[in-house]
Amino acid sequence: MNTQKPLQVSYKNDEYWFPQIGPQLDATFDEHRLVFDNTIGKGEFYRIVIEPGLHLLKAEATFRRPVTFIQQSGSGTGFYVLASNLSDQLIKAMTGEREYKLGYGSENGIYFSSPLLAISYIFKPTYHYHIIFIGLSHERICNFINRQPETQQPLLQSIISNKKPIYHVECLDMQFMAIVKDIDKHLHDGRLNNLLLHSRALELCHHLLLRVEQRRSGPGRKVHPDDISRLEEIRRALLDGYQDACPPIEEAARKAAMSPTKFKTLFKQIYGHTYYQFYKNVRMHKARELLEQQRMNVSEVGYLLGYNNLGKFTKAFKTVFSVAPSALVNS
Repeated sequence: MNTQKPLQVSYKNDEYWFPQIGPQLDATFDEHRLVFDNTIGKGEFYRIVIEPGLHLLKAEATFRRPVTFIQQSGSGTGFYVLASNLSDQLIKAMTGEREYKLGYGSENGIYFSSPLLAISYIFKPTYHYHIIFIGLSHERICNFINRQPETQQPLLQSIISNKKPIYHVECLDMQFMAIVKDIDKHLHDGRLNNLLLHSRALELCHHLLLRVEQRRSGPGRKVHPDDISRLEEIRRALLDGYQDACPPIEEAARKAAMSPTKFKTLFKQIYGHTYYQFYKNVRMHKARELLEQQRMNVSEVGYLLGYNNLGKFTKAFKTVFSVAPSALVNS
């Protein structure tokens, strides 16, 4: 058991992030990159400013000792952060007396915080961490909200108040996952597609705010942590079993120790899709991932997913992505 005292890395969430954390990690850094390989660990952070008030950051690291990143409460002029942990290992986050486990395999797959929030992120040694961050200034996010339908604006404005600390978490549904993976794929130290990164970052922001608006304005119901854990087991089984036939909803409900009615209600409330739609999206997003790798043709991917009829696979794919699977192979 590792009993080494955690290294505490303190910072304020503003545009001078690298100069704040670099010396504490004994790292070398410039405007875009921060790199370290020492007794603390090994990692590389890459940051790009897409436009004033909007930046993206990819952080990959394996620590050799416990490390706690402490975001100090800043001013309303700092950055709001939209982030997703793509690692297999969950990150423990502490804000006040509340604790979250952050990661794509949990109900807290994507998270949103304001610059006024004081929060600690706890990283364990030996695990590889892979995180995507989107930073938005208060002015930039207000301009974005002002372009949304007028009926949604008052509620959305209340969500991003710069007068109080804000922390919000959502499940990383298939749409979130597809956007985050697309950003991750194109965010590197080579030739950047700024237009694509810009559009995907704003799309992610829009999807998150829409989920928050739906959650706050809809009827909803408070979900017990045990129910969330059981639903997560069902969700993980769907993600891992994309090649298998979808288990009947009655079977899934029984495994979750719920009635079918309760199961259907909570599944959609937490994950934003019905049980069967989520299963379908899992398969189609996996199909897109395989096709983009250019190692399999359309027929092979369709067959892998259990489609003996190519026409049915093409129709299902177009329903989700509005484009035929052949377009990805030929691009």
